Amino acid sequence: MICKHCGLEYPDDLDACPGCGASNNDVEAQVLSEEERDSFSGVTIETGPEESSRDDYRVYDQEDLRRKKQQQARKTRWRRIWDLVKLNGRAVLVLALIIFCVIFLLPTLLGFALIGLGVFLVLTIYRKYFAGW
Repeated sequence: MICKHCGLEYPDDLDACPGCGASNNDVEAQVLSEEERDSFSGVTIETGPEESSRDDYRVYDQEDLRRKKQQQARKTRWRRIWDLVKLNGRAVLVLALIIFCVIFLLPTLLGFALIGLGVFLVLTIYRKYFAGW
């Protein structure tokens, strides 16, 4: 017999798999109510929109539900940010321009100002002390 859980081959006369301990008896699927399903920590199967359509199903567990909720929360958060950007497009553009100027242009302008100040001081010192020789 081959274990349906771990794939180990073992003799037919054993009641459980020696590798993983899974029973070799077929287990019937239980239909859970909505409250039981939401509090169930194991693997569940969700059928499609119609109960008669057995071709359309998805297996999921609580980890899948948690990931789906987190993904939905991220989408909602980014949607809110995007809505604010759309509503205040000009303000966001002006703010981005100001940030760009402060981060990139202001240090450059300060550098030029310091260079100019240095040249001014050198010329002043030269005139004052060395011009009379």
